[in-house]
Amino acid sequence: MTHLPLRAATSRRGFLGLVAATAAASGGLLAGCSTPSTPRPGSGGATAAAADKLKSLVPAYTPFTGARPDIPGTESTLEGVPGYGGGFTEYPSPLAQAVPQKLGKGGRYTAMTPLWAPVPPGLDDNRFFQAVNAEIGATVEFQIADGNTYVEKATARLASGDLPDIMVIPQWEIDKMADFNVAVDKAFTDLTPYLQGEKVGAYPLLANLPTPAWQWSVWNGRLMAVPFPTEPYPYALLYRKDLYDEHGWPLPKTAEELYELGKTITDPKAKRWAFGDIHEMVWPIFRVPQEWRYENGRLVYKYETPEWEQMLAFMRRLFTEELIHPNVVSSKGANEKDLFAAGQITMFRDGIGGWKPLLDQNRPKNPRFDIGAVPLFAHDGGTPIHYHNTAAGIFTFLRKGLTSAQVEEILGILNYTAAPFGTKEYEMYVYGVEGEHFTRDDDGVPQKTELGLKEAAETYIFLGGRPLVTDWVAYPDAVRACAKWQNDSFRYIQPTPFDGIRVQRPARMSGLQVPTEDKFTDIMRGRRPVSDVKKIVEEWRRDGGDEAREFYMRVLRDNGRA
Repeated sequence: MTHLPLRAATSRRGFLGLVAATAAASGGLLAGCSTPSTPRPGSGGATAAAADKLKSLVPAYTPFTGARPDIPGTESTLEGVPGYGGGFTEYPSPLAQAVPQKLGKGGRYTAMTPLWAPVPPGLDDNRFFQAVNAEIGATVEFQIADGNTYVEKATARLASGDLPDIMVIPQWEIDKMADFNVAVDKAFTDLTPYLQGEKVGAYPLLANLPTPAWQWSVWNGRLMAVPFPTEPYPYALLYRKDLYDEHGWPLPKTAEELYELGKTITDPKAKRWAFGDIHEMVWPIFRVPQEWRYENGRLVYKYETPEWEQMLAFMRRLFTEELIHPNVVSSKGANEKDLFAAGQITMFRDGIGGWKPLLDQNRPKNPRFDIGAVPLFAHDGGTPIHYHNTAAGIFTFLRKGLTSAQVEEILGILNYTAAPFGTKEYEMYVYGVEGEHFTRDDDGVPQKTELGLKEAAETYIFLGGRPLVTDWVAYPDAVRACAKWQNDSFRYIQPTPFDGIRVQRPARMSGLQVPTEDKFTDIMRGRRPVSDVKKIVEEWRRDGGDEAREFYMRVLRDNGRA
């Protein structure tokens, strides 16, 4: 099962141009989303609600008893932070039947989803889609968009008002949409009347989703989406373990060792560079706070910390000494996964979910191909920190204007796609039809055929989520490595001042993220002097940062944390 990086690469300047265009578009949802001068209830402005205030809105939790992982995970004791569900090294047998009767009523629906892989044939030419739809009892016609530029497609659809029936939007893209807090009310169906409390009983697999994930699906006091639960960590430093073992390259334990490793590995004549653009993983290495740090009665944002400047100086050093692949440096949309697979970079930042697809794509061609996650370390060799995900990272919304019968049917579809690993339903919507899209190896593990590789893309899996486990049973070595990294890393997760509080970002702060980080990228890549850091921070404060600080301080006070 693929889980996604919470900071997928996007064309940021393209996004800014798109925002400027869509803000002027007449009739579009975002066009009508200017923040009112006087906030009003449900206006979609910045809001916050503590977890205990959200409990009355979300579905009652009822666990589904299914297959148990053979590698235990780590239960979270941190408020609002997801735990790690553990790993499977063997394929469950027999598979459970999670949906005893079809909940589809023969309807036909469009669904916009991201994909970080080649786009499969469309519905009319895809037996995988046809077979899964037949099992569901309704037709889902996918409108697949490139995950790397998904924010542009999603913003354009919201601006135009031409929405699919089902729309999947990751949280990391929502964070960049300045007016989403208002657009969500205008665009999508309120699911509270259908799923609140015991009403979720009609959809038992949705009731199996963890309560914190549902709490993150609340906007403006209403349950607006079905969540995709996340793993605890937004990303890791993935490295080509086979190449490191072959060459005897040591894994770094300090920032200086990371730099020296880069010098050792990089050999342009051999078309090999040490790194992709790893800066978002270098943030925690330098102990940059995830967002806000509360100290001495005041909130300090990450850009304002000395650790941020240290991180920028280190990244500039990597860029200046050309230890990062030139395609990444030139910002020409380099596909780091392809460069990693080709051995042209040996380390890059990605979500844990990027691990298995890379094995799927490369082990058949190169049986020695192997991946590891660098154990967490701090720049000075001291105690490391790592960031944590919110309890849900992707959301499935239903278009406003659907009838109640249509909403209920779509929720039945999402109930089917919430079936967890170890069920017949999961096997169908991930692998397809046995004998056509997959066969089984000697251990009973599904192995996709050529037709399966062509047609059975990870599409249904984005229609809501399911409790997360490391279920890469075809690669037990990778499951063990991943489970060890996740369990070992959990103790280093750094709490934030707002854990357990559902905060909707102020619109101006969301709008600042992309242009501000573009400026810092220019410093890292040598296009602006390091001395510009303070100027950029001052601009950030002036253009909405200080306003956001006041809002977040009120959130802390309102929740008894300041």
